[in-house]
Amino acid sequence: MVCGALAGGSVFAPNGLGEQLTGGGARVQGLGGGGIALADSLSFNSQNPALAAFAPRTIFRVGGELGIWSTNAAGRTETDTEMLWKDFALYLPVTRTWRVGLGAAPTRHMDLRTFALRSATFIEPAGASVVAYEERNVWQGGAVDWRVDNAFRFGERWALGVSAVYTTLRNERERTLDMEQVVARSYYFDTKYSEAERFSGWSVVGGLYVTPAQKWGLAVTFRPRTSGRWTYTMTKLGSDSTVKTNRRGDMPGEVRLGASYRLAKRLVAVADMQLGQWSQGDMGIMADRDSLGAPENPLFISVGMERRAGYPPLYSGLQNWAFRGGAYYRHHYWPLHNGQAVEDLGLTAGFSVPMNGLQTWLHTAFEGGLRGLDEDKLGARELFFRTSLQMEFSETWFQRTRPRLPR
Repeated sequence: MVCGALAGGSVFAPNGLGEQLTGGGARVQGLGGGGIALADSLSFNSQNPALAAFAPRTIFRVGGELGIWSTNAAGRTETDTEMLWKDFALYLPVTRTWRVGLGAAPTRHMDLRTFALRSATFIEPAGASVVAYEERNVWQGGAVDWRVDNAFRFGERWALGVSAVYTTLRNERERTLDMEQVVARSYYFDTKYSEAERFSGWSVVGGLYVTPAQKWGLAVTFRPRTSGRWTYTMTKLGSDSTVKTNRRGDMPGEVRLGASYRLAKRLVAVADMQLGQWSQGDMGIMADRDSLGAPENPLFISVGMERRAGYPPLYSGLQNWAFRGGAYYRHHYWPLHNGQAVEDLGLTAGFSVPMNGLQTWLHTAFEGGLRGLDEDKLGARELFFRTSLQMEFSETWFQRTRPRLPR
Protein backbone atom coordinates (compact mmCIF):
# COMPACT_ATOMS: atom_id res chain seq x y z
CA MET A 1 0.00 0.00 0.00
CA VAL A 2 1.45 3.38 -1.04
CA CYS A 3 -0.53 6.40 0.14
CA GLY A 4 -0.54 9.99 -0.96
CA ALA A 5 1.22 11.09 2.21
CA LEU A 6 3.12 9.12 4.78
CA ALA A 7 5.46 9.32 7.75
CA GLY A 8 7.43 6.88 9.85
CA GLY A 9 9.38 3.77 8.80
CA SER A 10 9.42 2.04 5.44
CA VAL A 11 6.22 2.62 3.47
CA PHE A 12 6.53 -0.85 1.94
CA ALA A 13 6.61 -2.68 5.31
CA PRO A 14 2.78 -3.12 5.59
CA ASN A 15 2.76 -5.06 2.30
CA GLY A 16 4.04 -8.08 4.20
CA LEU A 17 5.18 -9.06 7.67
CA GLY A 18 7.39 -6.01 8.09
CA GLU A 19 10.89 -5.05 7.10
CA GLN A 20 13.50 -7.78 7.48
CA LEU A 21 16.24 -6.44 9.76
CA THR A 22 19.97 -7.01 9.46
CA GLY A 23 20.89 -9.42 12.23
CA GLY A 24 24.08 -10.81 13.66
CA GLY A 25 25.40 -7.71 15.44
CA ALA A 26 26.76 -4.24 14.69
CA ARG A 27 29.96 -5.63 13.17
CA VAL A 28 27.85 -7.55 10.66
CA GLN A 29 25.92 -4.41 9.74
CA GLY A 30 29.18 -2.54 9.13
CA LEU A 31 30.30 -5.30 6.76
CA GLY A 32 27.17 -4.90 4.62
CA GLY A 33 25.21 -7.62 6.41
CA GLY A 34 27.64 -10.48 5.81
CA GLY A 35 30.34 -12.32 7.68
CA ILE A 36 28.90 -15.77 8.37
CA ALA A 37 32.29 -17.18 7.29
CA LEU A 38 34.38 -14.86 9.49
CA ALA A 39 35.54 -16.81 12.53
CA ASP A 40 37.45 -14.88 15.18
CA SER A 41 36.94 -13.68 18.74
CA LEU A 42 36.07 -10.03 17.98
CA SER A 43 32.29 -10.19 17.38
CA PHE A 44 31.08 -13.17 15.39
CA ASN A 45 27.95 -13.20 13.22
CA SER A 46 25.34 -14.89 15.43
CA GLN A 47 23.27 -15.84 12.36
CA ASN A 48 25.72 -18.71 11.93
CA PRO A 49 25.55 -20.69 15.20
CA ALA A 50 28.76 -22.55 14.34
CA LEU A 51 30.88 -19.41 14.87
CA ALA A 52 30.11 -19.40 18.60
CA ALA A 53 32.47 -22.39 18.87
CA PHE A 54 35.45 -20.02 18.43
CA ALA A 55 34.45 -17.73 21.32
CA PRO A 56 37.41 -17.88 23.75
CA ARG A 57 35.37 -17.09 26.87
CA THR A 58 31.96 -15.94 28.10
CA ILE A 59 30.41 -13.25 25.85
CA PHE A 60 27.49 -10.96 26.65
CA ARG A 61 26.22 -8.54 24.00
CA VAL A 62 23.49 -5.93 23.89
CA GLY A 63 22.74 -3.29 21.24
CA GLY A 64 20.29 -0.85 19.69
CA GLU A 65 19.66 1.08 16.50
CA LEU A 66 18.49 4.54 15.42
CA GLY A 67 17.01 4.96 11.94
CA ILE A 68 16.07 8.01 9.85
CA TRP A 69 13.68 7.65 6.89
CA SER A 70 12.99 10.20 4.16
CA THR A 71 10.22 9.11 1.78
CA ASN A 72 9.12 10.72 -1.48
CA ALA A 73 5.63 9.84 -2.72
CA ALA A 74 3.04 11.68 -4.81
CA GLY A 75 5.10 14.86 -4.80
CA ARG A 76 5.48 14.96 -1.02
CA THR A 77 8.45 14.27 1.24
CA GLU A 78 8.19 13.04 4.82
CA THR A 79 11.05 12.42 7.26
CA ASP A 80 10.87 10.60 10.57
CA THR A 81 13.02 8.63 12.99
CA GLU A 82 12.65 5.34 14.82
CA MET A 83 14.56 3.47 17.53
CA LEU A 84 14.66 -0.23 18.33
CA TRP A 85 16.75 -2.74 20.23
CA LYS A 86 18.80 -5.17 18.18
CA ASP A 87 20.65 -7.89 20.10
CA PHE A 88 20.61 -9.45 23.54
CA ALA A 89 22.66 -12.62 23.94
CA LEU A 90 24.86 -14.58 26.32
CA TYR A 91 27.36 -17.24 25.17
CA LEU A 92 28.94 -19.64 27.67
CA PRO A 93 31.83 -22.11 27.31
CA VAL A 94 30.74 -25.54 28.53
CA THR A 95 33.84 -27.48 27.49
CA ARG A 96 36.87 -26.71 25.34
CA THR A 97 34.92 -27.66 22.22
CA TRP A 98 31.29 -26.90 23.16
CA ARG A 99 29.63 -23.49 23.52
CA VAL A 100 26.02 -22.68 24.45
CA GLY A 101 24.23 -19.44 23.68
CA LEU A 102 20.96 -17.87 24.84
CA GLY A 103 19.63 -14.84 23.03
CA ALA A 104 16.83 -12.80 21.53
CA ALA A 105 16.88 -10.52 18.50
CA PRO A 106 14.24 -8.69 16.43
CA THR A 107 14.03 -10.00 12.87
CA ARG A 108 11.20 -7.86 11.43
CA HIS A 109 9.91 -4.39 12.18
CA MET A 110 6.92 -2.25 11.20
CA ASP A 111 6.23 1.31 12.43
CA LEU A 112 4.32 3.53 10.03
CA ARG A 113 1.58 6.11 9.88
CA THR A 114 -0.17 6.84 6.57
CA PHE A 115 -2.98 9.11 5.45
CA ALA A 116 -4.57 9.69 2.05
CA LEU A 117 -7.61 11.28 0.43
CA ARG A 118 -9.96 8.76 -1.19
CA SER A 119 -13.56 8.58 -2.42
CA ALA A 120 -16.42 6.13 -1.98
CA THR A 121 -19.61 5.68 -3.98
CA PHE A 122 -22.88 5.15 -2.08
CA ILE A 123 -26.03 3.92 -3.84
CA GLU A 124 -29.08 5.92 -2.67
CA PRO A 125 -32.73 6.03 -3.79
CA ALA A 126 -32.00 9.33 -5.53
CA GLY A 127 -28.95 7.89 -7.29
CA ALA A 128 -25.27 7.33 -6.68
CA SER A 129 -23.45 9.68 -4.33
CA VAL A 130 -19.65 10.06 -4.36
CA VAL A 131 -18.24 11.01 -0.97
CA ALA A 132 -14.63 12.01 -0.36
CA TYR A 133 -13.00 10.91 2.87
CA GLU A 134 -9.62 10.71 4.55
CA GLU A 135 -8.15 7.32 5.37
CA ARG A 136 -5.64 7.14 8.22
CA ASN A 137 -3.67 4.05 9.20
CA VAL A 138 -1.28 3.29 12.03
CA TRP A 139 0.87 0.18 11.52
CA GLN A 140 3.01 -1.26 14.30
CA GLY A 141 4.58 -4.61 15.03
CA GLY A 142 7.49 -6.91 14.49
CA ALA A 143 8.95 -10.37 15.00
CA VAL A 144 11.50 -11.68 17.50
CA ASP A 145 13.63 -14.83 17.43
CA TRP A 146 14.29 -16.46 20.80
CA ARG A 147 17.31 -18.73 20.36
CA VAL A 148 19.20 -21.50 22.11
CA ASP A 149 22.49 -22.10 20.27
CA ASN A 150 24.86 -25.03 20.50
CA ALA A 151 28.26 -24.87 18.79
CA PHE A 152 30.84 -27.64 18.51
CA ARG A 153 34.43 -27.14 17.40
CA PHE A 154 36.33 -29.94 15.68
CA GLY A 155 39.97 -28.88 15.64
CA GLU A 156 41.07 -25.62 14.04
CA ARG A 157 39.47 -26.12 10.64
CA TRP A 158 35.77 -26.62 11.10
CA ALA A 159 32.83 -26.17 13.45
CA LEU A 160 29.16 -27.13 13.52
CA GLY A 161 26.26 -25.24 15.10
CA VAL A 162 22.59 -26.03 15.78
CA SER A 163 20.00 -23.57 17.11
CA ALA A 164 16.46 -24.10 18.36
CA VAL A 165 14.51 -20.94 17.46
CA TYR A 166 11.09 -19.89 18.72
CA THR A 167 9.63 -17.09 16.60
CA THR A 168 6.92 -14.71 17.80
CA LEU A 169 5.28 -12.09 15.58
CA ARG A 170 2.64 -9.46 16.31
CA ASN A 171 1.42 -6.89 13.78
CA GLU A 172 -1.32 -4.34 14.43
CA ARG A 173 -3.21 -1.89 12.24
CA GLU A 174 -5.66 0.79 13.31
CA ARG A 175 -7.67 2.22 10.40
CA THR A 176 -9.89 5.32 10.44
CA LEU A 177 -12.20 6.37 7.60
CA ASP A 178 -12.97 10.03 8.33
CA MET A 179 -16.04 11.09 6.35
CA GLU A 180 -16.94 14.29 8.14
CA GLN A 181 -13.52 15.83 7.71
CA VAL A 182 -14.22 16.49 4.05
CA VAL A 183 -18.04 16.49 3.71
CA ALA A 184 -20.60 17.64 6.25
CA ARG A 185 -23.25 14.92 5.83
CA SER A 186 -24.22 13.56 9.18
CA TYR A 187 -25.52 10.24 7.88
CA TYR A 188 -22.09 9.25 6.53
CA PHE A 189 -20.53 8.12 9.79
CA ASP A 190 -16.85 7.73 10.52
CA THR A 191 -15.53 4.19 10.73
CA LYS A 192 -12.68 3.08 12.95
CA TYR A 193 -11.47 -0.45 13.54
CA SER A 194 -8.34 -2.26 14.66
CA GLU A 195 -6.70 -5.47 13.43
CA ALA A 196 -4.08 -7.66 15.05
CA GLU A 197 -2.37 -10.80 13.81
CA ARG A 198 -0.02 -13.08 15.70
CA PHE A 199 2.25 -15.94 14.80
CA SER A 200 4.32 -18.30 16.92
CA GLY A 201 6.28 -21.36 15.88
CA TRP A 202 9.49 -23.37 16.11
CA SER A 203 12.34 -24.00 13.70
CA VAL A 204 15.88 -25.36 13.78
CA VAL A 205 18.85 -23.52 12.27
CA GLY A 206 21.97 -25.38 11.20
CA GLY A 207 25.35 -23.79 10.49
CA LEU A 208 28.69 -25.06 9.21
CA TYR A 209 32.07 -23.34 9.07
CA VAL A 210 35.18 -24.80 7.40
CA THR A 211 38.69 -23.57 6.64
CA PRO A 212 39.72 -25.41 3.45
CA ALA A 213 42.97 -23.40 3.15
CA GLN A 214 45.00 -21.15 5.40
CA LYS A 215 43.51 -17.86 4.17
CA TRP A 216 39.98 -19.04 3.34
CA GLY A 217 36.84 -19.48 5.37
CA LEU A 218 33.59 -20.94 3.99
CA ALA A 219 30.20 -21.22 5.66
CA VAL A 220 26.61 -22.22 5.01
CA THR A 221 23.50 -21.89 7.16
CA PHE A 222 20.10 -23.40 6.57
CA ARG A 223 16.82 -22.49 8.22
CA PRO A 224 13.80 -24.57 7.21
CA ARG A 225 10.26 -23.28 7.28
CA THR A 226 8.96 -22.26 10.71
CA SER A 227 5.82 -24.23 11.46
CA GLY A 228 3.28 -22.62 13.76
CA ARG A 229 -0.13 -20.99 14.06
CA TRP A 230 -1.59 -17.70 12.83
CA THR A 231 -4.34 -15.86 14.75
CA TYR A 232 -6.23 -12.77 13.64
CA THR A 233 -8.63 -10.43 15.44
CA MET A 234 -10.57 -7.50 13.95
CA THR A 235 -12.58 -5.20 16.22
CA LYS A 236 -14.79 -2.32 15.13
CA LEU A 237 -14.34 0.38 17.75
CA GLY A 238 -17.50 1.62 19.40
CA SER A 239 -19.38 -1.64 18.84
CA ASP A 240 -19.31 -5.30 19.80
CA SER A 241 -18.42 -6.41 16.27
CA THR A 242 -15.41 -8.73 16.42
CA VAL A 243 -13.99 -11.17 13.89
CA LYS A 244 -11.55 -13.89 14.98
CA THR A 245 -9.67 -16.29 12.73
CA ASN A 246 -6.91 -18.82 13.31
CA ARG A 247 -5.17 -21.34 11.10
CA ARG A 248 -2.04 -23.42 10.88
CA GLY A 249 0.69 -21.81 8.85
CA ASP A 250 4.36 -21.29 8.21
CA MET A 251 6.99 -18.64 7.87
CA PRO A 252 9.58 -19.12 5.13
CA GLY A 253 13.07 -20.46 5.59
CA GLU A 254 16.34 -19.30 4.08
CA VAL A 255 19.78 -20.42 2.97
CA ARG A 256 22.92 -18.32 3.48
CA LEU A 257 26.27 -18.84 1.80
CA GLY A 258 29.41 -17.00 2.85
CA ALA A 259 33.15 -16.78 2.21
CA SER A 260 36.03 -14.90 3.79
CA TYR A 261 39.58 -14.37 2.52
CA ARG A 262 42.53 -12.91 4.41
CA LEU A 263 44.19 -10.41 2.07
CA ALA A 264 46.92 -9.50 4.53
CA LYS A 265 47.81 -10.13 8.16
CA ARG A 266 45.15 -7.70 9.41
CA LEU A 267 42.99 -7.26 6.30
CA VAL A 268 40.09 -9.59 5.46
CA ALA A 269 37.32 -9.55 2.82
CA VAL A 270 33.90 -11.22 3.05
CA ALA A 271 31.08 -11.99 0.62
CA ASP A 272 27.63 -13.37 1.48
CA MET A 273 24.40 -14.32 -0.27
CA GLN A 274 20.96 -15.10 1.19
CA LEU A 275 18.19 -16.92 -0.67
CA GLY A 276 14.57 -17.53 0.36
CA GLN A 277 11.34 -18.92 -1.03
CA TRP A 278 7.97 -17.38 -0.18
CA SER A 279 4.38 -18.42 -0.81
CA GLN A 280 1.10 -16.56 -0.39
CA GLY A 281 0.31 -18.38 2.84
CA ASP A 282 3.48 -17.02 4.45
CA MET A 283 2.21 -13.43 4.38
CA GLY A 284 -0.24 -13.79 7.25
CA ILE A 285 -4.02 -13.42 7.61
CA MET A 286 -4.00 -9.63 7.22
CA ALA A 287 -2.40 -10.08 3.80
CA ASP A 288 -5.07 -12.67 2.95
CA ARG A 289 -7.82 -10.15 3.70
CA ASP A 290 -6.08 -7.35 1.80
CA SER A 291 -5.63 -9.64 -1.23
CA LEU A 292 -2.00 -8.70 -1.78
CA GLY A 293 -0.18 -10.03 -4.82
CA ALA A 294 2.11 -13.04 -4.88
CA PRO A 295 5.28 -12.44 -2.83
CA GLU A 296 8.71 -12.33 -4.43
CA ASN A 297 11.55 -14.69 -3.58
CA PRO A 298 14.14 -12.51 -1.82
CA LEU A 299 17.82 -12.24 -2.69
CA PHE A 300 20.42 -10.45 -0.54
CA ILE A 301 24.02 -10.01 -1.72
CA SER A 302 26.68 -8.26 0.36
CA VAL A 303 30.43 -7.67 0.29
CA GLY A 304 32.66 -6.15 2.93
CA MET A 305 36.24 -5.56 4.03
CA GLU A 306 37.77 -5.07 7.47
CA ARG A 307 41.08 -4.02 8.94
CA ARG A 308 41.22 -6.12 12.04
CA ALA A 309 42.18 -4.82 15.45
CA GLY A 310 45.77 -5.02 16.61
CA TYR A 311 46.75 -6.53 19.91
CA PRO A 312 48.91 -4.93 22.59
CA PRO A 313 51.76 -4.62 23.28
CA LEU A 314 52.59 -4.70 19.55
CA TYR A 315 49.96 -2.05 18.76
CA SER A 316 48.43 0.88 20.60
CA GLY A 317 45.96 3.73 20.06
CA LEU A 318 44.00 3.57 16.80
CA GLN A 319 46.03 0.52 15.79
CA ASN A 320 43.96 -1.41 18.33
CA TRP A 321 40.72 -0.36 16.63
CA ALA A 322 39.01 -2.35 13.89
CA PHE A 323 37.63 -0.51 10.82
CA ARG A 324 35.28 -1.91 8.21
CA GLY A 325 33.06 -1.06 5.25
CA GLY A 326 30.65 -2.82 2.92
CA ALA A 327 27.94 -2.64 0.29
CA TYR A 328 24.79 -4.63 -0.47
CA TYR A 329 21.94 -5.26 -2.87
CA ARG A 330 18.57 -6.53 -1.62
CA HIS A 331 15.60 -7.83 -3.58
CA HIS A 332 12.76 -7.89 -1.03
CA TYR A 333 9.99 -10.45 -0.61
CA TRP A 334 7.22 -7.84 -0.93
CA PRO A 335 4.79 -8.27 -3.85
CA LEU A 336 5.42 -6.49 -7.13
CA HIS A 337 4.08 -2.95 -7.59
CA ASN A 338 3.03 -2.33 -11.20
CA GLY A 339 5.42 -5.08 -12.26
CA GLN A 340 8.33 -3.64 -10.26
CA ALA A 341 10.12 -5.34 -7.35
CA VAL A 342 11.19 -3.47 -4.22
CA GLU A 343 14.99 -3.29 -4.21
CA ASP A 344 17.70 -1.70 -2.03
CA LEU A 345 21.20 -0.44 -2.67
CA GLY A 346 23.28 0.50 0.37
CA LEU A 347 26.71 1.36 1.73
CA THR A 348 27.90 0.58 5.26
CA ALA A 349 30.81 1.41 7.55
CA GLY A 350 31.77 0.82 11.15
CA PHE A 351 34.51 0.50 13.72
CA SER A 352 35.20 -1.33 16.98
CA VAL A 353 36.91 0.17 20.02
CA PRO A 354 38.44 -1.80 22.91
CA MET A 355 37.08 -0.38 26.18
CA ASN A 356 38.88 -2.55 28.76
CA GLY A 357 41.94 -4.14 27.27
CA LEU A 358 40.52 -6.73 24.90
CA GLN A 359 37.74 -7.88 27.24
CA THR A 360 35.07 -5.27 26.40
CA TRP A 361 34.31 -3.81 22.96
CA LEU A 362 32.12 -1.02 21.64
CA HIS A 363 30.95 -1.78 18.09
CA THR A 364 29.39 0.86 15.86
CA ALA A 365 27.82 0.68 12.41
CA PHE A 366 26.55 3.24 9.90
CA GLU A 367 24.27 2.35 7.00
CA GLY A 368 22.85 4.51 4.22
CA GLY A 369 20.74 3.31 1.34
CA LEU A 370 18.13 3.85 -1.33
CA ARG A 371 14.92 1.80 -1.52
CA GLY A 372 12.70 1.88 -4.58
CA LEU A 373 14.95 2.13 -7.63
CA ASP A 374 12.00 2.83 -9.96
CA GLU A 375 9.89 5.49 -8.22
CA ASP A 376 7.50 5.90 -11.16
CA LYS A 377 6.31 2.29 -10.94
CA LEU A 378 6.56 1.77 -7.20
CA GLY A 379 4.93 5.08 -6.31
CA ALA A 380 7.54 5.90 -3.66
CA ARG A 381 11.27 6.15 -3.10
CA GLU A 382 12.99 6.04 0.28
CA LEU A 383 16.34 7.26 1.52
CA PHE A 384 17.34 5.81 4.88
CA PHE A 385 20.19 6.05 7.35
CA ARG A 386 20.78 3.77 10.31
CA THR A 387 23.36 3.79 13.05
CA SER A 388 23.87 1.01 15.60
CA LEU A 389 25.73 0.67 18.88
CA GLN A 390 26.58 -2.62 20.54
CA MET A 391 28.44 -3.39 23.74
CA GLU A 392 30.15 -6.76 23.96
CA PHE A 393 31.58 -7.98 27.24
CA SER A 394 34.00 -10.89 27.00
CA GLU A 395 34.97 -12.18 30.41
CA THR A 396 35.90 -15.38 32.20
CA TRP A 397 32.57 -15.72 34.05
CA PHE A 398 31.42 -19.30 34.60
CA GLN A 399 34.59 -20.64 33.01
CA ARG A 400 36.31 -23.43 34.87
CA THR A 401 40.08 -23.20 35.08
CA ARG A 402 42.60 -25.85 36.10
CA PRO A 403 44.74 -24.71 39.07
CA ARG A 404 48.49 -25.13 38.82
CA LEU A 405 50.66 -26.12 41.75
CA PRO A 406 53.67 -23.89 42.41
CA ARG A 407 57.02 -25.37 41.56
